[in-house]
Amino acid sequence: MEKIVKFSTTIRNNWKKSGVGACALAYGASVTKEKYDINILMRAACKEAALYGDALISMERNPTVVTVILNPVANKRSAKKDFEKYCEPLLHLAGLQVDVVQTASEGNAKEIVETLKGLLRRNDEANRFPLGVLPLGRTNKLGNSLFPGGSDNVEKVKQLIDASMAVIKGNTEWKDALKIEQITDGEEAPRPIFAMSSIEWGAFRDTMAKKDKYWFTAGLREYATFIFNGYKDSITWNCSGTLNYTPPCAGCANCVQKKPEPKRKWSFFIPSTQAATVDPKEINPECLKSEELCFKTAEFKIETAAEKQEKPSLKIILGKSSYSYAEFVSEGWDRLKNKPEDKEVISARTVELLPQDPGKEVTIEIDKEEFELKPVKVTILPKVVKLFCLQ
Repeated sequence: MEKIVKFSTTIRNNWKKSGVGACALAYGASVTKEKYDINILMRAACKEAALYGDALISMERNPTVVTVILNPVANKRSAKKDFEKYCEPLLHLAGLQVDVVQTASEGNAKEIVETLKGLLRRNDEANRFPLGVLPLGRTNKLGNSLFPGGSDNVEKVKQLIDASMAVIKGNTEWKDALKIEQITDGEEAPRPIFAMSSIEWGAFRDTMAKKDKYWFTAGLREYATFIFNGYKDSITWNCSGTLNYTPPCAGCANCVQKKPEPKRKWSFFIPSTQAATVDPKEINPECLKSEELCFKTAEFKIETAAEKQEKPSLKIILGKSSYSYAEFVSEGWDRLKNKPEDKEVISARTVELLPQDPGKEVTIEIDKEEFELKPVKVTILPKVVKLFCLQ
């Protein structure tokens, strides 16, 4: 009893030091538990991957080769460390031959991505090779959609494990893509851009692009971004222009373009990406009907629609025309918490975006890459990219 009283007296007389010590102890316990949970996850994943590595393969079959394109500076230069710690060991244990190509600069990364997206331009079915996405970065929207994860470190490690195991198991699924062509007045148009997720334009996009400026707020950085930018005129508050769009179509002679057969003797081994249920000889009279819409909003998006749709389609998302400071911050915080949003949504097969001249250079995002705003035509390409995914 005397020791308990003495301990209580010491705590009361040194309450500041005691408070700091308690916080440090709680933090240490949290980090220890986090490391323990991650070790449990990795141990189970390694055992599962080793089963694939120990399996016998025929003499005629070569080991599976996986080429990883890694941006070592992504996610504050922790992407390489996370790959080597959580992804690469699983791939090696599964018996895969792993070749890592590290990008030398941001421009180099864009060139490689353009080369991969260029597979969609080819007519020799080169896109039959599956692509994998390891969500090592902070803004990997496609990776997060394929492998849902949380915000804490344990959930992020589980997300990387799921992505690696999808490659090992060979779970694949055909995904839709966006074809984006610049509209020009008689001039030669540049090559089309291909995307997997979305085109974003407006105040919310501009705000999230500035979040790294508020690094000093640590874990509250994204919330602080909306507080500091909700009143600024540098954000694009006025997204206006005209849309010409056609309705979704399951596929007909008007919109299905059959790819020419590759002139190779082994072409019969190559699967067709065209859905077997679509008869391109049929004509849908609604397919070529175009609707025109003039819009003015603070946020504009074009996204691929949810999976398992009867008709492949794009989602045109129009936000509110204006926000007060409090409304903007409140909705921004709700989005960070993944709360559902109330927006006008239009389904379409093709979209011509003709923006009103803003009088200054405006930036949009295509799959989180920044581009200058131009008049463009966006077309849905159904089931053209084979991606590793969960099943």
